[in-house]
Amino acid sequence: MKLRDKVVVVTGATGGIGVKLCEELDKKGSKLILISKDDDKLKKLAKSLKHAQFIAFDFTHLANYEDLEKAIRVKCDQVDILINNAGIGIYKTIEEADFHDWNESLSINATFPFLLIKSLLPILKISEKALILNVGTGMGKIPTGGRSLYCASKAALRLLSMSLSKEYQGTNIHFVHVALGSTLTGFGPLTLKEKQEENLKGKAYFTADWVAEKFVEIIEMEDFEDEIELYPSQYTGKNWNIK
Repeated sequence: MKLRDKVVVVTGATGGIGVKLCEELDKKGSKLILISKDDDKLKKLAKSLKHAQFIAFDFTHLANYEDLEKAIRVKCDQVDILINNAGIGIYKTIEEADFHDWNESLSINATFPFLLIKSLLPILKISEKALILNVGTGMGKIPTGGRSLYCASKAALRLLSMSLSKEYQGTNIHFVHVALGSTLTGFGPLTLKEKQEENLKGKAYFTADWVAEKFVEIIEMEDFEDEIELYPSQYTGKNWNIK
């Protein structure tokens, strides 16, 4: 898919991967609609890009999702690519976690992607070739102690994406789920500095730049797979050749 002049909606735009991804898409000439809860960071990011608009929105506010849909429709009458990149990583045991943790994990990682996909379908259908890229994790496939909330919510996103890929097979709308391995960002319980220290000790991580470039490669493919796995060499038995 050619990216020049394509309208791309990116959630989690001000996160570690989100910023790098928006920069890569901007280089390709895409028209970006950035979504994040941090208004100041959004303004700064949008100002650094050639063609970007933004919407500040907190994904925990499920009752207000129609306001987000309306705000997107005000800014464009067609969407070519939706990237569900926003996420939250609450890593707690079942005894430590409470209902708020569970609800927030599901809301951000699974429910809002569902609502956004459903609400934007009418203007995704207008595109000659539309793509919904859902950013998941290996934890959505691999049961892991102490991460049950994260694993469950990301598993929900994974199966939502892959089921919709079957549902819309043969149409102009394509769904790709990316099972992404550990990346050097501040996402999750460790800070970026702590991850960098772990990286120096031998733990394998992707860089946010590499992930952003790989996402753009995936989007530019002519034919899409319903799932792509990107794991650092030590993440599981499956390796991805990092170039």
